[in-house]
Amino acid sequence: MRISVALLLWLLANSSASATNSPIELRTTLATLMERLPGRFDNAAQLFFERETKTPEAEQHGRVFRSFVRIEAPALGANVLVSQVRYGGDAGQFDDAEFQVWTLAVDADRKVVRMSPRRFRDPGRYKELAPDAAAFRGLTPADLLPAEGAAGCDLHWRKYGEDLRAVTAPGECRRRSTSLKKDLDWSWEYILTDSELWLNFAGQDDKGRLVSGRPDQVHWRLGKARDFECLLGYRPPDGSAPQVNNGPRIHDRGGVLEWTTKAPSVRTFHYELLRGMWPSNSGRNYEDLLRVSMYEVDARDPQAKQLIGVGWASVASDRASMGNDTYNVRCKLFDPAAPPPKND
Repeated sequence: MRISVALLLWLLANSSASATNSPIELRTTLATLMERLPGRFDNAAQLFFERETKTPEAEQHGRVFRSFVRIEAPALGANVLVSQVRYGGDAGQFDDAEFQVWTLAVDADRKVVRMSPRRFRDPGRYKELAPDAAAFRGLTPADLLPAEGAAGCDLHWRKYGEDLRAVTAPGECRRRSTSLKKDLDWSWEYILTDSELWLNFAGQDDKGRLVSGRPDQVHWRLGKARDFECLLGYRPPDGSAPQVNNGPRIHDRGGVLEWTTKAPSVRTFHYELLRGMWPSNSGRNYEDLLRVSMYEVDARDPQAKQLIGVGWASVASDRASMGNDTYNVRCKLFDPAAPPPKND
């Protein structure tokens, strides 16, 4: 049987189109989203890199912590997330506007996974419980209101290779800017891998001018955090008894913790754990590493701290440590199935 070149090209083109974002692929995309998106994300490594490479302060990204918690709320749908955003780290300023409930479902007409936000009718009731999925069990539509503001628009997710990408539909996200007190056309983009979430936004006026968002439109690059469990030790130089703190947890995307030892050798130590790119001239520059840093806090000025040391490991390592005869810190990937640590 003979077939024309034109017909063959038409068949190939339509075959490719029907296979792209097909129903089975969209269901797979939804399943991958519900696996990757729940968790905590922080861009501490991006900000560290910018500071170390002397990026002008005005061009640096602010510190952003963003989390998604999967909840059981059958009245809202089978795939429901609660999001929160904090500025300055996981204990930073809470963004009320981005404390939202998201429902995810396949949109067969648009060939996307649609992620739709709503806001809480009574956010104060849930605000302090944001990390706890159980606190939101049984939410119903009556507990929610339509989303508002720049972050109140649907996101459309599609798969691109191994990555998932979401955007707002052009012309469908016109919202009022609370800071500028005017309506703007907003566009959002999310790029999600199994270890990172990149995002960017832009608000444009009626003339298409960028009036909200970064002028360079460089994405915020947030890494997905893992919990580590630490063993902290201090052997006072005065010969008094060694002290140990076994079990405090810290996450590896810029997490911090502090430990104040007991009398008679009262000292306060500050620890940071960071997995991300390391800019240096040591021969390992621009390489992702896991590192734990230890500082001593000035008793007269809690904002001042002196670096004691840094411990290094490969980015894939499940532990990082540093120490000497006086100071010791060892952190390993937290295992929820392991017995609790002892402090005797």
